[in-house]
Amino acid sequence: MKPVDQTKLHIPNKQRGNCMCAALASLLEFDINDVPKFNELGEYEWYPKLLDWLWSLGFYLICWDCEVYLPVYFIAIGTSIRGFTHSVVYYGEKMVHDPHPSRAGLEKVTSVWVLLPLDPAKYKRTFNKHPLGYVEN
Repeated sequence: MKPVDQTKLHIPNKQRGNCMCAALASLLEFDINDVPKFNELGEYEWYPKLLDWLWSLGFYLICWDCEVYLPVYFIAIGTSIRGFTHSVVYYGEKMVHDPHPSRAGLEKVTSVWVLLPLDPAKYKRTFNKHPLGYVEN
């Protein structure tokens, strides 16, 4: 995981922020410009395109509409203190990156997204320093 900040902030009735794209870029260690602008797509268009894009990268997206904490990096979605839906990166029960400049996080986690490799054999085991200690990837 490499923290990536959002480049567009939510402006009501004008612009959707790209926190979800920044959270995806963080998990995948991509530049935010290499993540499609899902925030600019229509309400029913962005999700199928997201799934197609992740599939092309070798990942399947697992979503839970509940508060659940897993011992992996994942995207947590909920309401920010600003009152809008927001995406951040968690590891276990700890938020490890909020792509918004405030770094305020979420008031409550309502959904969890986990990226599952389609072929786990392609990912070798390594150990990385993590805020909670050394973890196996």
